[in-house]
Amino acid sequence: MNQKYIFLLCLIFFNNISANIFNDKTNITAERIEYNQNSNEVSFLNNVQINSNTLSITASTAIYNNESNLFSIKGLPSTIKSNNSKRAFNGKADEILLFSDEKVHLIGNANIKIDNMSISSKLIIFNPITGKIFSN
Repeated sequence: MNQKYIFLLCLIFFNNISANIFNDKTNITAERIEYNQNSNEVSFLNNVQINSNTLSITASTAIYNNESNLFSIKGLPSTIKSNNSKRAFNGKADEILLFSDEKVHLIGNANIKIDNMSISSKLIIFNPITGKIFSN
């Protein structure tokens, strides 16, 4: 598929994301990008980097589903860190889910460091905008 066509599709998808963790200055890079019209998904494959004013993520793959407005990010592990000095954090997990309601789920071998606190769990849910954090 034509690279320009995929790029335009990605712009359309990301303009529909309502979460404040992404904004007009979000950059996503990957070695390969695929669009699946049947599932309405864009896949970013190999050496994925997602950067916004709020956060940076490094992973193996990221899949954005336009219907559920959800990013599913996987790696061994995937890493996430804050780009906001007022809400500093860094973490890692086998999978990271980014929801449109500004919640981030770290799933599988998850850990996060916020200020002087470190949390490890199978599942950590937090909001990078407000700093609220939950763990199971």
